[in-house]
Amino acid sequence: MKVFWDTNVVLDFMLGRKPWNFQAAQIFSLASTNTISLFCSTLSLATLSYYLEREHIQCIEIFEKIGDFISICAPTTVDINVAKSALKSSFKDFEDAMQYFSAVSEGCDVIITRNKKDFLESKIQVLEPQEFLDEFL
Repeated sequence: MKVFWDTNVVLDFMLGRKPWNFQAAQIFSLASTNTISLFCSTLSLATLSYYLEREHIQCIEIFEKIGDFISICAPTTVDINVAKSALKSSFKDFEDAMQYFSAVSEGCDVIITRNKKDFLESKIQVLEPQEFLDEFL
């Protein structure tokens, strides 16, 4: 199963944002044991880098953290085709549309987010982290 993480779940996991980090860690564990294939967009990685910098984490450590993360959570492409699809879509938020079409381009089966309302136009199943864990464990 190909599982796509929205940026908010990536940040929950990588920044240890409570109370959501526990659910995110459980999902990451499924990916680390190859039970699922985990994906996030390159856009999420850029956002993650920004938030890590705000925590005054040194550049070399940021590179290491992101490198370790993408060894389990594969980055999806955000390119001109994703941007054009996002612009033509009925999504109300451009960033959410880019996340969605990045997941579509990778053939993901489910999107995990804490903001399901942002993905009302999705043809891919959209679940909150706990819903995913309840349904697939």
